[in-house]
Amino acid sequence: QLECREIFTAYIVWAKKMLEGRKIPAKDLANNLDYMDIACKDLLPGEVYEAARFYILESKERLKNNHTNAETYFKESNPILDEAKQYLDFLLKGKKSQAQVLVTALITNGEPIASVYDNIFKVTQQEIGLLWQNNKISVAHEHYSTAATQSIMSTLYPYIFTSEKKERKMVACSISGDLHEIGIRMLSDLFEMDGWDTYYMGANMPEANIISAITEHNPQLLAISVTMPFHITKVQSLIKKIRNNILLDNVKIIVGGYPFMLVQDLWLKVGADAFAPDAKEAVKLANNMI
Repeated sequence: QLECREIFTAYIVWAKKMLEGRKIPAKDLANNLDYMDIACKDLLPGEVYEAARFYILESKERLKNNHTNAETYFKESNPILDEAKQYLDFLLKGKKSQAQVLVTALITNGEPIASVYDNIFKVTQQEIGLLWQNNKISVAHEHYSTAATQSIMSTLYPYIFTSEKKERKMVACSISGDLHEIGIRMLSDLFEMDGWDTYYMGANMPEANIISAITEHNPQLLAISVTMPFHITKVQSLIKKIRNNILLDNVKIIVGGYPFMLVQDLWLKVGADAFAPDAKEAVKLANNMI
């Protein structure tokens, strides 16, 4: 429907790396694509099959090349790189209290909360995802680390909710079916620090509830996060219903998440007003739009 083959081919490249980390050769993935081709030919109408086959052939071509994903998200440009590495080490060893002490010390010594969010929380979450992809850590490590970071974030709220308020309101959530919460929560917190009145709804929010919240709270902005590409059509459906409602069509909509990083104009295709690659950019865009 959205004709975004980049999403499919990027997934195949990601899957290749993930499978190799588990000692499953890329040849098996290529064979799987061949079987997919056969099934599509048998089950799909001719024109639809040709479109699907194009995706499959392009993905097989990508498999032949040595595309590599990021080796690490810990970059030398990170001003608190050593602390980020130490924070991740604490989490992977199950030492949440030490991770909490590290973050508290940073804040006490003058590190801006926005910097901690960007240079500690964000990059360690990305690094954890990479470690799981490469089979270096388990799902248990991943889930524990995310839960620990969310807990530590909540201890910073006394700092976050002291900002002087503007007359600006926003609603933030992840789309129905998308269980990834931490990114949109970080975004909501940064808006709160910037003086916005935020109505944070969390992950996996049904379409009807999002529309009800907008109707009730009358925000100037809706921020929608989506991590899994197969939820993109839900974002498109939600935005279409908002645009078709005369009481809501003045609400500005910013989208973000992994699929929008892959396809440059995907935010336009789903009907949003803007795309933000990260929370800091989302705040900047929103202040310019409203």
